[in-house]
Amino acid sequence: MYINLHTHHPTGSVTNTEVINLNINSIRNTLPRYCSVGLHPWDIDSSHKQQLLLLRKVASTKNIVAIGECGLDKLKGPNLAVQLEVFKAHIEISEHTQKPLIIHCVKSYNEIIKLKKDIQPSQAWIFHGFNAPKETTEQALKHNFYFSLGASLFNSEAKAQQSLPYIPHNRLFLETDDNPQLSIESIYKKSALLLNLDTSQLQEIVKDNFKRLFNVDTQHHQSIKF
Repeated sequence: MYINLHTHHPTGSVTNTEVINLNINSIRNTLPRYCSVGLHPWDIDSSHKQQLLLLRKVASTKNIVAIGECGLDKLKGPNLAVQLEVFKAHIEISEHTQKPLIIHCVKSYNEIIKLKKDIQPSQAWIFHGFNAPKETTEQALKHNFYFSLGASLFNSEAKAQQSLPYIPHNRLFLETDDNPQLSIESIYKKSALLLNLDTSQLQEIVKDNFKRLFNVDTQHHQSIKF
């Protein structure tokens, strides 16, 4: 079994565990077995207060296992002050529901690390699509972040390849994100090669991390309505 921590394109696999990312605007009465729900910084507009009210209403639903993706992006989206307001609302919801936070971060690692240092949240914060240098990885580790890596691992020039060996095994996740052509199996195979592990070893590592942080039964298939 492969665990895909963050994907926008469910494969319908009955053997793998996929956490399907849903925008709060796109949720329906029936949710996937596991999903994360939030307001992506690119999608923040004048209706964000109403969207956050809806998120608060549904966030305790069992199939929603994480809050997000949410975060800060200095290259796209509204001004950073608005993004920060929305991000802080997600943090509050994460803490209230006791569910991990899936974080989108573009050129904002310093701000997010400082925010975590100041807030001292009880829930896990996970940088998804992590692709930052070793120095940023080390700073994030000091504040107990988790990391989910994906497509950038195939780029030999990417910072993710350089940082992967410095990420402790108990803080590592893998994902396909928004690439429908990328299989989670290929991500595991590449990561295992870079870490000098067997793929089966890496599967167990990520499975243990997922069960510890998300408190779910990875063998139980369930769909509920809210």
